Amino acid sequence: MNTRICYLYRDSDNYKVHNMCVIHGELTDSQIDQILECCDMGEYFIPSQVGLPERKFDEFDSERDHCWFELNRDGFESCNQEADTFLTAEQLTANFQACKNNWRDDLAPNGMEGPTL
Repeated sequence: MNTRICYLYRDSDNYKVHNMCVIHGELTDSQIDQILECCDMGEYFIPSQVGLPERKFDEFDSERDHCWFELNRDGFESCNQEADTFLTAEQLTANFQACKNNWRDDLAPNGMEGPTL
């Protein structure tokens, strides 16, 4: 069994892009709790910083776009689907724990440091 994870990108105009990936292994309820506890305000995270793919809109608009995605308990589901990421359940949980209270929202979309104001 593997785990399908569904998460959402929503720009400031409320346009949405649904994201989905499958990791190796099944996340336990305890691991899901740990992951959600690591999210900013309990639901916001930056997929690229934990090793998950990110899909947004084709063109970046600095007025509407940002780095945050939404994740909630309903976004985790055990499945028989093949994994499409290199991550295991344990690695993903550890990656979230490493980002807890340390999300880098100052990075530009290409991963470089953003401008200082």
